[in-house]
Amino acid sequence: MFEKALIMYIYAETPIHPGSGAVISGIVDLPVQRERHTEFPIIQGSSLKGVLRNSAENVGIEGTTKIKEEGAEVEKKWVDVIFGEQDRVGGISITDARILAFPVRTLKGVFGWITCPLVLDRYRRDLKLVGNDVNWSIPKLESDAEAKICENSNLKAGNYIYIEDLQLKCSEDSNVNMIAKEIANGLPNDNTYKEIKEKLQKDLTIVSDNVFSELVVLTTEIFTRIKIDPKTGTVEKKAGPWSEEYLPTDTLMYSLILIPSRLNNLEPEKILSQIMKYNEKILQIGGDETVGKGFARIKLVKGGSKNVAKP
Repeated sequence: MFEKALIMYIYAETPIHPGSGAVISGIVDLPVQRERHTEFPIIQGSSLKGVLRNSAENVGIEGTTKIKEEGAEVEKKWVDVIFGEQDRVGGISITDARILAFPVRTLKGVFGWITCPLVLDRYRRDLKLVGNDVNWSIPKLESDAEAKICENSNLKAGNYIYIEDLQLKCSEDSNVNMIAKEIANGLPNDNTYKEIKEKLQKDLTIVSDNVFSELVVLTTEIFTRIKIDPKTGTVEKKAGPWSEEYLPTDTLMYSLILIPSRLNNLEPEKILSQIMKYNEKILQIGGDETVGKGFARIKLVKGGSKNVAKP
């Protein structure tokens, strides 16, 4: 079904607002996109596809290639071959971006990242889908008051870890170190990311699904914005204050880019080489670009040799 695959990691350099256009819960005027059943943050695949297409020329995807169409060989722009046209499907499939590691305040170490067994189980299944095996197991938590941390964590305070306003009894687990190392591969190889990668490999914490669900709902960033009347210099009464929700800086998400062999004479490897031009580039995702929001660093990791998903 899919001959090639990429894991696309999305690291928030600034707060990101992938707007949902509808309120699922709470009173935020402009909330972020969330799964309906878990309320975990997501970025819809259609949004990501639009971002990639809009940035294609900037990353160097240009020119044309030849494909077969109705028995004839025709020349098409690469951007249309990859992302599709109004009357023709493109050469890639992009899944919704899922949350992988969410940044939270901590009593020690300034901040750390949390994840949970449900997130990790999905991540493991997605890695298997693209042919990447894992050598770690997901630690079991006995209660919502427990957390698993890395063996060299900076966040530990005695027998506890303090996340936001929660006190959780913690225990070290070597599996958390292996998971943190795997997740840290989602950050760029650039030396400027060396320190943040090292921190992630130390300061990842696994909390229960219930605790994770609460924190990704209650600890996103909420900004109140206003519109100024240029004539009076005061707030426009018809455009009063409104609130916007953002995924915080240092959030790490991931999506899958799947490349089927639906084009008659175009090898998936050629599409793969074009998509790799996005690797380690900064893209703008979501709204509020003019106020410095939505900038994210992309990291692409190729799927393994067993990356063919059978129907």
